Amino acid sequence: MERDAEIDAIRQELALLRARYLVYGKATRIMRGLFMVLIPAAAIAAAVLAAKLFLFDALYGAFFLAAVLLFGAAATWFIRALGLRWIDFVSQSPRGIYNPYFFHPGIDPRLRARSDAALIEQQIVDRERRLSELSAGGAGGPGGKTVH
Repeated sequence: MERDAEIDAIRQELALLRARYLVYGKATRIMRGLFMVLIPAAAIAAAVLAAKLFLFDALYGAFFLAAVLLFGAAATWFIRALGLRWIDFVSQSPRGIYNPYFFHPGIDPRLRARSDAALIEQQIVDRERRLSELSAGGAGGPGGKTVH
């Protein structure tokens, strides 16, 4: 009976975790779509401004174009070097005492979840593993009871 109650509790937790992850997934699609519109619009605006500067003074225009290209390359390199996914940008971990690791400073920073979505992914994997252990245990395995 305890095993059935634990299985039900884990299934409810899994449903809640998956629902939260779906919300982050929707927010990720919205953010990605917004960036796919804003980045080309900003590039067009920068090209128009560079053209106006080239007409005013070629040196100003070349400097502006080089600065924009350098900034864009640096931003792209920085984002790729971090190795973050879109969902990690959307679901940043809270700061301060709301950080899940605030009261556990001994945990190695490389082992910490990078975002709330990564933490939810870990929790889903843990719950699914426990659910499969309980399900396998109930089929006559260790700790399970068989009903005749």
